Amino acid sequence: MNKSEKIISDARKGNFVADLPDLLEIASRKGGARGPVWEAAAAAVQVLFWTGEFAQAAGLTQALIESDGPLGGELCDQSVPFRSALLAGQVYADKPAAPRLAACVERIPDGRHLRRDLEWTSQELPRQGAEPLLPCHSDWGGPVRPPEGVIGAGLLDRNYLDLEGKQRRLVWEALCETNDFARAHQLLSDTGVEPEQYSICLWMAGWYATRGEVEHGERMMLAAHSRWWPFAKWDALPDAPVLQPTLRLVVTDKVRDHYLTRPIGPEAQTAE
Repeated sequence: MNKSEKIISDARKGNFVADLPDLLEIASRKGGARGPVWEAAAAAVQVLFWTGEFAQAAGLTQALIESDGPLGGELCDQSVPFRSALLAGQVYADKPAAPRLAACVERIPDGRHLRRDLEWTSQELPRQGAEPLLPCHSDWGGPVRPPEGVIGAGLLDRNYLDLEGKQRRLVWEALCETNDFARAHQLLSDTGVEPEQYSICLWMAGWYATRGEVEHGERMMLAAHSRWWPFAKWDALPDAPVLQPTLRLVVTDKVRDHYLTRPIGPEAQTAE
């Protein structure tokens, strides 16, 4: 475990704001594409999202890529959360993403994952706009889709409380896949049992947000916290809740404080 990973692990104990200066100090070092620099930058960007510093997150991303991209190290194998930082800078801080994307692309060697990702984003940005390109975009408020061919749809008419764990997960996944929020809400109301999956908690939170039901959305965001797991050692915080405009409607002060001050992921399990 390198120095960045140790700090990130400490941050996941609920010390995100306290550890941010150390992450930023490492992230500002030059020539660290093969070391802990890009990891510290990635984690710092996620914390900056939660503290509302979107312009700083976008600036940090551009500076990192322009400095370390030409070295062709591990940074060039990433895309998350750097693409989101450039897009969020436009959505929330009025910092146009297109010129930054172009500048970053020029600093990354041909054929590398990050370059391909940013090139694709540059092409899609004028067509889709920035918001749909942010993570966890969903058809909140849209119609219910047919259940034909959806895995788990055959379980929807069975008594949920009689189902086993895997079957319960399939029920929630089928409701999400068909965008059947009315039925999902009824299931939650009848059983009091929240979905086990982080992504489905966010799907439901987004639906509550579109309906103006902030208290219900807040409940789902708090439930999502205990269901999130980092996909890499540098992954500090889930960023979709504060990047998706719809989800931001139910990220209350209570939710924001919970995510920034409570242990999460493996550190939460250790704290239990």
